[in-house]
Amino acid sequence: MRILHTADWHLGQKLYDKERTDEFQNFLDWLVELIQKAKVDLLIIAGDIFDVANPPHKALEQYYQFLAKLLKETFCHHAVIIGGNHDSIYSLNASQELAKILQLHIVGGANENKEQDIIEIRNKQGTLQAVVAAVPFLRDKDIRYNQVAMDNETRNRAIAESIYNHYAEIAQIIKQKGYAERNIPLIATGHLFAQGCSHHSEENEENKAEKMIYSGNLGKVPATVFPSLFQYVALGHLHRHQIVGGKNHIRYSGSPLPLSFSERNDKKYVLLIDFEGKNLQNIIPVEVPSVLYRKLIRISGSLQEVCNKIKNINEKLIAFPTIWAEVQITLHSPQPDAKQVLEKELKENPCVEVLSCKIELGNKNNSSDWTEEYVFCDLQEISPQEVLSKIAMQAGYSEADFCNELLPLFNEIVEKIEAKS
Repeated sequence: MRILHTADWHLGQKLYDKERTDEFQNFLDWLVELIQKAKVDLLIIAGDIFDVANPPHKALEQYYQFLAKLLKETFCHHAVIIGGNHDSIYSLNASQELAKILQLHIVGGANENKEQDIIEIRNKQGTLQAVVAAVPFLRDKDIRYNQVAMDNETRNRAIAESIYNHYAEIAQIIKQKGYAERNIPLIATGHLFAQGCSHHSEENEENKAEKMIYSGNLGKVPATVFPSLFQYVALGHLHRHQIVGGKNHIRYSGSPLPLSFSERNDKKYVLLIDFEGKNLQNIIPVEVPSVLYRKLIRISGSLQEVCNKIKNINEKLIAFPTIWAEVQITLHSPQPDAKQVLEKELKENPCVEVLSCKIELGNKNNSSDWTEEYVFCDLQEISPQEVLSKIAMQAGYSEADFCNELLPLFNEIVEKIEAKS
C-alpha cells in the first residue's frame, strides 16, 4: 500500500496583501499528477487545509475541484482529511456525509465518541487495507485540562498528558476491535507542536502565535504521546519537513509552499509512505518543484546597500514575473526621502516587488532623539491572536497574564463565532 502525506496547505493565504491563488493551483495540479504517477492508494492531509476559518470562495473552489480531480483523474479513491487549528470544524464537516459516500473521510474536529475517528480503508472488493486514527487538532474543549492556577510548566505537562490519554484511548479501541492483530498498516494523524522540532529555519517573533497553540502556552508534546502500535504518524502544524523525537515513522510533511519569508530558504516536500502488510518499507520525501511558487527574498542594509542589491538582482524568471521581497533599511540619521529613493530603484528593476519595507534608525537605542521608525506593511499576514498579543503588550499586560487570562477567552469567542457562521 502507498500513502501520500501532506499538510498545511493554507489555501486562501495572502502574503501581506498579495493573492497566491495561482501558486496554490500550481501545487494542486502538480499533486494530482504525482498521485496518479506514483499510484497512491491513500491521501492524508494533516490539517490546515485553509488559512482562515471562513476561507474565500476561490479557496473553497480550489479545494473541491482538487477532490473532484483526485477521484476522476487518479487511481487514489481514498482520502483522510483532518482539521487543523486554522480550519473551521463546521466548514470542513459541512461536506462530511457526502464525502464519506465518495470514500473521502473528513474529521474537522474530534468526536465525543472516539470510534467515529477510527477510519477503515477498504478496497473495491471490501477487503480491509488499513486503519487510520484520524485525530485532528485537539482544541481546549477536547483535552479538558484544568487551566486554573497553573504555571507554564505545569500546564505544558497537563496538555501533554491529556493528549497522551486521547491517543491511548483510541489505541485501546483499535486493540479491542482486533485491528492490531491484522496484517494491515495502523496509522495515526495529528495536528500539534512536537518537542524537538522547529517551526521555521528562523525562529523569531512571527512564529510565536503558531507555537502558542493551547491557550497561549507552547503546548509542545513528546513523541511518546503516540502509542507504539501505530506504524506511521502523519503530522501537521509545523511547516518544515522533519522527523519527531528521532522516530523515523513520526513525521511532519511540512507545508507545500513557503508561507512566510522566514521559510524562503526551506525546501518543500510531500511524503510517500510504502507498506507491505503492516511493515513500513519506505518513506520517500518528494520535493515540491520551486518553479510552482514565487521566489521570496529578504534584503537588508543601509539605503545605498539595499539599492545596490536590488540593482544587481538579474534573474531569469519563467513562471512568475516578479520576485517578492521584504526590505529592511537601517539609517544612521533621519532621511525623509528614503522610501522615495527605494521606489525609484525598484522602477529600474521591475522583476523585484517589495511587499514590506521597514525603515529604522540604527542608533535608536542610544539616544531618545532617534526613535522614529517607518513601517510600510499591513496586517494581512498576521493572525488575530498575534494582533491581540501586540495590543495587550502595548496596554501593559504581562505575557503570563495574556496567556492565562486573555487568550483562552479570545479563543473561546472565536470558536463560538465559527460555530454560528
